[in-house]
Formats: sequence, structure tokens, C-alpha cells
Amino acid sequence: MALVLGLNLLPVSVAGFFSLPDLVEEVRAFRSAAECGDLGEAEGQEWEGWDCLGPAHATVRSVVIKKKAKSSEFKVFLNGPDGVPDELSFNGDSPVLEFLEPGDRVRVTMWRHYAVAITHDGLTQATNDDPEGLPEVSTGLMLVLLTAGGCLVWLGGHLTVSARDVAAYGPPLFYPALGRGAVWVSLEAVPAGLAGAAVSRFAESPAAGPVVTAGVWLVLALVTVLVLLRREFLRREAPGTGRGRRARR
Repeated sequence: MALVLGLNLLPVSVAGFFSLPDLVEEVRAFRSAAECGDLGEAEGQEWEGWDCLGPAHATVRSVVIKKKAKSSEFKVFLNGPDGVPDELSFNGDSPVLEFLEPGDRVRVTMWRHYAVAITHDGLTQATNDDPEGLPEVSTGLMLVLLTAGGCLVWLGGHLTVSARDVAAYGPPLFYPALGRGAVWVSLEAVPAGLAGAAVSRFAESPAAGPVVTAGVWLVLALVTVLVLLRREFLRREAPGTGRGRRARR
């Protein structure tokens, strides 16, 4: 089962890496987008495919502003033409969201299928709906799938080859260490992705984000593996540790 699952995850991760150039190109196109004409209240407007920043108009239905220590929520709900999202989220309530009230008219800046900003009374606030960060998120996710797939293939292969020993002596002592290592290496995709996203926003090329994400993850993964190997070595060499057949496996 582990072998089959791992063999399914590995092709998915490889396919995801091949999709990264398209995501990077989308970010590059977004950054270079210029403004286009006012497409107004057009019904049935197909926004996807527009490579310019086109304004649409919508009416505020409600506003949600929740400021909490651990988790905050900043959202606006809209009534607008087809293609404009009914709900938009933000990183904060300034400079526009805090002044919005139900019934206010706002201009929504659209790019392809993204609603990237809203404008009211001459003030503009960016939304969370843009392609920035998607290459880094995809890179991190594919690294997690690659780690899980590789460990499952290795584990499944070992179980297949050593089925008799496992049945006779139980699972080898390194199995828990392998599981812990896989979990830690997978979690390290999160700080790696954050580092990549931070670099990408200031780099001239959006391709820097996935490269930094993969590089930081590789360094963290190597450190984790070395630490776990050292702990496993010290555990086996500790006085009183069994040195029989099962201990050596």
C-alpha cells in the first residue's frame, strides 16, 4: 500500500514542478499589466484573458472587520457584474475597508480572473486576490508531495524486500525516525515558502521565489536529516542498547 501510494505521489509532484513556469509567467504578466478602459457594468463580462487592469463597479453589501491577536479577518461582500467576486479578503482594514459601509459604490480593479484592488473616494487598497505567491505555494506543496512520495516508496520497497524479517522481528527501529524526519522535512516547506515569497516581491524576476523556496527547503532538510542521523547513531551507541539482529536493522 505504501509503495503504491508513493508511486502515485511522485508523478504528481513532478507534474507540479513542470507547471511552475506558467505560474511564474502569470506573476510576470501581472506585474507588467497596464490600465485599460472602463468596462463598467457590462453584463456577462468575461474577465479572464484581459492582460490589462480593467475597472468594474460594484456595491458594498457588507463589511467584516475582526481584529484578534491570533487571527484577524478583513472582508468585503459585493454585488457586482458577472466576473467580479462576491467576496474579497484583505490583509488589513486600511486605507479603504475601514471607511466602507453597506450601499457604498466601489471600483474593483480586475486582471484576468483576479480582483486585485478596490477604490473608494480616491483611496485604493490591494486585495489578497492576485497571483503573487502562487509559485512559492506550489513549490512548497510539490516539495511536501515529493518528500512523502519518496519516503513511502522507500518504506514500501523495504517492507516488500524484508517482509519475512518484519513479520518475525517486528518493524525496524528506524521506522519511527523515518516518519519523524518526513514530517519535519515536510513542515520546513512552510518557512521556505515564506522566504521565497518575501524575496519574490522585491526581486526583479518572479522566478527568484521558487528558486529561493527550493534552496531554503533543501538546506533545512539537510540539517534535519543530519540531526536525526546523529541522534539515531548516538541512540544505538548508548550503553545498554541492544546490538542484536533487530537493533542492527
